[in-house]
Amino acid sequence: MRSRNTIAMSVALGGLVVSTAVVALPEPAEAHGAFTYPASRTYACYENAIDGGNGGALQPTNDACADALAEGGNYPFWNWFGNLISNSDGRHQEFVADGELCGPTESFSAFNAVRADWPTTELPANTTVEFHHNAWAAHPGTFSTYVTEDGFDPATDALTWDDLELIDEVTDPPMRSGGVEGAEYYWDVELPDKQGQHIIYVVWERSDSPEAFYNCSDVVFTGGSGNPDPEPEPEPEPEPEPEPEPEPEPNGYCTAEYTILNEWQGGFQAEVEVTAGENGTDGWMVDWVFANGQAISSSWNASLTNHGAHFEATNSEHNGTLAAGESASFGFTATYEDANIEPQLSCQAP
Repeated sequence: MRSRNTIAMSVALGGLVVSTAVVALPEPAEAHGAFTYPASRTYACYENAIDGGNGGALQPTNDACADALAEGGNYPFWNWFGNLISNSDGRHQEFVADGELCGPTESFSAFNAVRADWPTTELPANTTVEFHHNAWAAHPGTFSTYVTEDGFDPATDALTWDDLELIDEVTDPPMRSGGVEGAEYYWDVELPDKQGQHIIYVVWERSDSPEAFYNCSDVVFTGGSGNPDPEPEPEPEPEPEPEPEPEPEPNGYCTAEYTILNEWQGGFQAEVEVTAGENGTDGWMVDWVFANGQAISSSWNASLTNHGAHFEATNSEHNGTLAAGESASFGFTATYEDANIEPQLSCQAP
């Protein structure tokens, strides 16, 4: 059971709120998400590394996961649910290059390695299976699920968009508690008639911001013929010309910029500037993972919570409402031991 801590705001100094108290909360922490069944590549490696380690240390027993840890460090393992691009805004093929679909940003690039020994999930071909997608945070949006075409070889072929065929698309599926990592989305997927090892690829496109998540799941199909005989499609009837409709206004969103203002031996002071999108926002939340053991000792102008290395900062009462393009900032002091690598931030607005 993961624990959740909160750094409570307790001392007000002319609008500057400073905190040092730590209090346990019972609620599960919020973050983002990825498939837990079939396990995404990042989640499968995180599980493998935890199972192989002692006392919370990461020690993968799978060779591919071990190489990913050696190449990319522990950030994508602890942040297995955060494989995202914050501003792709539906332009997935423009933002995610061929060969980089499993790790579209530098932090996750080690998971693009072309090899067949990633951990796999066995799936029965040509049947309907319930998929589970972790939902630390409940974002509205659409899940588009693809699978590699027949003939794709994960041992030799870098994954490209042309290798994928769409098998399922669902918007705002149901969510429940009690999944293997807390709350989860779940829905039925009709699996194709395939054989052997493939990659299932999912794009989770939020409808409340331009952010999207990208994850690969390595699977082995069993029981399939590999040679489906599809029924001929009927001739399509001509459709009437659609009437022009005005484009809907985009939902509100926000961005966050992280700056280290001061640093000394074993400690530092950081500031995060939150900027509202074109529709403004009435509240915001910024989250990130400190993958190098950084620990926050005090903070101001936001309410901070954490579970382990994952932190969330929620606006204070006086700085949550922002007009379009308007900014607010919060800050904190923290300690570190060996390295103070800056984290990737995600900003969420209601």
